[in-house]
Amino acid sequence: MYQCDVENKKLLNRINRISGQVNALKKRLEDEVECNEAKDPYEVIRQLSAIKGAVNGMMNSYIEHFAKGHLVKEIREAKEESSAMAQMDSLVDIMKSFSK
Repeated sequence: MYQCDVENKKLLNRINRISGQVNALKKRLEDEVECNEAKDPYEVIRQLSAIKGAVNGMMNSYIEHFAKGHLVKEIREAKEESSAMAQMDSLVDIMKSFSK
């Protein structure tokens, strides 16, 4: 249980950082609308790229945490191979949709 708490805290910290990045970008765009000019158009692209990277990193961490904990436990406890395969198929489907 302790490991789960630690991982959840790490994920919450990541969410807070991502939220800060999104809020900074929002403020920047609001300021540009009020001033009717773009200060550095490439900076918005850099900020969006950083947000995307942070979200991707969080998704990878969560998938790893899920696979090492919950998924392994579910597969071990599965009474039938088809149940274990269904769990794996669900994870693969999620990973495919994430990579689009």
